Amino acid sequence: MRQTGSIHFARYEESDRLQRVLDFMLDGLPHTGLEIIEGAKVTAVSAAADELRENGFAMECIKKLCPPTYKLFNVEHAMTLAVQLLANKEAA
Repeated sequence: MRQTGSIHFARYEESDRLQRVLDFMLDGLPHTGLEIIEGAKVTAVSAAADELRENGFAMECIKKLCPPTYKLFNVEHAMTLAVQLLANKEAA
């Protein structure tokens, strides 16, 4: 299949949406897509998970069938990375 373009991912430090999802997931527990939608006030959970991964966070879909369930792995690293990314934004 021929690639027709590229997907653009939001940068964590510029995205309130990604920051809300990460904050919701920092408990390290698995959450269904619906729980994330309601808890983080977002839509398109799979896109948010993809974008968080692109930004270096280990958020994975651990159950792809009904209902899809997501988990943030390595919570300590995620907290450290979030602080770093936000600090870099402030320094710029």
